[in-house]
Amino acid sequence: MKEMNDYIERIQSALHTTIHKMQPEILESMHAQGITPTQFFVLVYLKKQGSCKVSQLAEQLDVKPSAVTFMVDRLEQNELVQREHDKKDRRVVNISLTMRGEEKLTKVIKDRKAIVERYLGYLNDEELSFMADITEKLAEAVIAMR
Repeated sequence: MKEMNDYIERIQSALHTTIHKMQPEILESMHAQGITPTQFFVLVYLKKQGSCKVSQLAEQLDVKPSAVTFMVDRLEQNELVQREHDKKDRRVVNISLTMRGEEKLTKVIKDRKAIVERYLGYLNDEELSFMADITEKLAEAVIAMR
């Protein structure tokens, strides 16, 4: 068990150092685009879903619908999302990305990728492949734990 503890300490230390360096750069990049981390999450979620209701976003963010309504208001003011009444039930309002929202999301993702790429550039192809395999396996375990 001591060996497992040694691995955990090494992994925690390395992740802390890496995240501690990368996170401010990623946050600054988003800030430069006028996007908060939560807004980024919303834009990504909308890109994947196509559209959704405020209640769905609130559930995903684990916040009250009123908080999501405020955030959607800001995103709508910046023309990144739009509200549309459901064609089958006019009481339902769906939120979706605008073209400008898609462009903004693409730019933020591109900037994030460049930052991560700069750090991963220290790894060779074999190490990158191994890291991809390990992180995918870890992601699968996290999903299975839910």
